[in-house]
Formats: sequence, C-alpha cells, structure tokens
Amino acid sequence: MLTTIVIVMVIYFAAMIGISWMGKKHAENFSDYLNNGRSTGLLMVIGGCMGAHIGNGLVVGGGAEGASIGLSGIAYGIGCCISYLVIPLIMNDFVYKRNIQSLADYLRDRYGSEGPAQIYNFATVFSYIGLMAGQLMAGGALFEALGMNRYLGIVVIAVVVFAYSQISGLWGAFATSVIQSGVILLGLLAAGVYLVSNGAWGEIQQAMAAGTVPATYTSIVGGYAPAVLIGLVVPVSLQVLTDQMSYQRITCAKSASTSRNAHLLSALLMVPVCVMPCIIGMYGRVHFGAEGNNAFFTVVLNVLPPVFAALVVTAVIAAVMSTIDCVFISFSQVLLNDFYRRRINPDVTDKQLSKMTLGLNVIICVVAIGFAVTATSLVGLLSNCYLFLEGACLVPFLGGRWYKRATKQGAIASSIVGAGIAVLEMFGIFSLPYSAITLFIPSLIAFVIVSMMTSGKAEPAAQ
Repeated sequence: MLTTIVIVMVIYFAAMIGISWMGKKHAENFSDYLNNGRSTGLLMVIGGCMGAHIGNGLVVGGGAEGASIGLSGIAYGIGCCISYLVIPLIMNDFVYKRNIQSLADYLRDRYGSEGPAQIYNFATVFSYIGLMAGQLMAGGALFEALGMNRYLGIVVIAVVVFAYSQISGLWGAFATSVIQSGVILLGLLAAGVYLVSNGAWGEIQQAMAAGTVPATYTSIVGGYAPAVLIGLVVPVSLQVLTDQMSYQRITCAKSASTSRNAHLLSALLMVPVCVMPCIIGMYGRVHFGAEGNNAFFTVVLNVLPPVFAALVVTAVIAAVMSTIDCVFISFSQVLLNDFYRRRINPDVTDKQLSKMTLGLNVIICVVAIGFAVTATSLVGLLSNCYLFLEGACLVPFLGGRWYKRATKQGAIASSIVGAGIAVLEMFGIFSLPYSAITLFIPSLIAFVIVSMMTSGKAEPAAQ
C-alpha cells in the first residue's frame, strides 16, 4: 500500500508542476501574475474558491470532529459553504465594479488614508504566515503517519507548491486548484461510497443504539453546545470579507456574474467535502476505537483498498497544497503591490516587481517551514489568526460602506480595539461570551464613537 501511495503522490506532484508550466504565459508581467488579466472563467474561479477553503482542518480535522461528536462535526465545513453565499450577497458586484483587488484598495479610497490600508496588509501577513505554517505542519504529520520522515514532508510540500505558484502566478494557482479539488471530491466520495456500501453507516447506527457513542451521533446540530456551534460557523463564514484571496478571485473573473456563479456553485460542491471526512471519522471510532486525526487515517489505511487509500491520501495532500498555493500570490499583492509600490518606491516597474516576487516567496517559504518544523502550540495559535484579521478589519470594511459619517480615525480606532480583543482571546487572557459574534461589538462601538467625534473630516461613503 505504501508503495502505491508514494507512486500516486509523485505523479501528482509532477502533474501540478507540469500544469503550471503550461500556463507560464499567463504570468509574463506582474499584473497578470496577480490577477490573470481579468480573464478567468467559471471553472478556474471555482477551483480557486474550493482550493482556498479545503485544507487539512476541513478534511482530517473534519474526521477528528466526526469521531468525537458525530455528524455535527460538519459545522466548520458548513461555515465554509455559507461563506461562499456571503460573497454574492454582500461584496461580489461591489468589488468587481470597482476592480478592488485588495481590501487595502477599498480602505485607502474610502478613508483617504494609508493607515487603515496598511493595518489590513500587515494583519494579512500575520494571519497568512500562521495559516501556511499550520498547513505545512499538517502535511508533515501525514508523511509521518505513513512511516516517512515528517520534516521531509514539510519541505517537499513547500517546495512543490512554491515551484508551481511561482511559474504561472494566479492562473497556475487556480488551474492546479481545479485538479486538486477534483482529486479531493473523487477521493472522498469514493471512500464514502465504499464504506457505506460495506455497512459502515449501519455499524454506526448499531453503536448509537448500544450506547457506545452519544445519542446525538447522527444529528447534524446536536453534538455541540450553541456557543461552540456559533464559534465554529460564524468566524469562517465572515472571514471571506477580509480574506485577500476573495478580492483577487472576484476581480480576476471574466465578469461579475462569472464570479457570482462560481461562488454559489462552490458552496454546493463543498457539501460532500464537509460530510465525507466526518463519516470516515465516525466509522473510525466505532470500528477501531480511534480518536483525533488517527480516526481518519486508521480507516483510510486499514479499510480501503490500496488504490482508494492512495487516492484519499493524495486528496489530503491536495487539500494542504490547495490552501497554500494562493498564499504566495496574496503576499505579493499586500507586500509588494500595496505596501512597497505605494509607500516605498512608486516608480518601481512590473519587471522589477516580478523579480522581487521570487525573493519574497523564498523568504516566506523559509519562514513558514521554520515555524512548521520547530513550533508546536505556537503554530496552533497562528493557525487561528483569521480571528485577528477579522477583528482588525471587518468593521472598517462594512462600516465604511454603510455608515456615511465614518472617518479614518474611527477605522483605525476600530482596528486597534478589534485586534486587541482578538489577541486577548487567542492567548486566553480574556474572552467575551459568544466571542465569535460579540468580538465585533467593542470594535463597532469604537468605530462609531470616534467617527462621530471626528466626523467633520469624513469623506463621502463609497457607493
């Protein structure tokens, strides 16, 4: 089985680099590297959408949650699906019409100041380094579970993703995400169908009837307390509003309707990706007594035929890689385009920025590998930095659109308060009740009060 898995993984890695090489022409200048010249079709945008959300937390983590509390373990995944309904409802047409390639673009134009824009840029850098390091660490853990060297896995995944993202920019990231998403869907559906057809669901129901698992084990909403359920669903549902890749996915599409339809279809396609890992984890607990991440891998390596097992393991690797690939593009957008070009060297050429992208991505890759190799609880802390990004930027974005008297001072005060409370939450120093929602209340209060105090300097709200 291990030989089959290794062969499939090697073929997969080579295919990702080969696909990117085919799209090299799509990144001949820095602008196309970032947005593919606003020519991306429906399938490619769908690939970018699914690739951004389908990571180790959704696949292996979904299996662990399934083993622990049952079918309710799909809650995080449902939040991912809801997020792609949020985009068409709140931001798609607004962002596409104005060609807002980064939230920093909007904040800068809305408030007439670099302050809110640069707060967003550096909050993004902080959160994305944690996200990338966490995914690399997860990939290393998978190699270790297969009896291979953990550190080798971290480095191999980082280098492969670096190579194909560097070759063809956003086009390559989306094209490979199409393949990765297909592998994930096929692998998980094949595993789910195989297990259910061989009596897995019946065994789960028998265990529930016997009382060896909770009575809510097959309930979609019964496994979590309300506060925990909200904490799993709400943050990921809202993170798309501040996530850099949301803006690049929207503005790279051929039309606003292409982006809108791609996000809606992605929400639908994400459903089996949420459900199948959870069922695999549930069966792992019932049949093998496995817990945590072992529940997922125990089933894959001990129940599935070698080819199926290889496909699912490759799907997990694809999930890790699909989350990382667009991170490189986002760093170029926020650090080189939004910060270096605007604040340090406005006369820099696209050719110079393209060369700088290589150096930047090498640095980011090395830093992320360093965290993934050496950190333990710190990586877990950094992997939750979306909370920090939302705390710093969500209220300035939505408030700027809907509150005409909003000012740059109000936006900055809101960011400071929101980010500060998020940090206290992350370190366990202070936590608000139902913090996934109430976290934004102090930020909103600061935003409104400071804006009212400085409203004589307000700019007209963007329409």
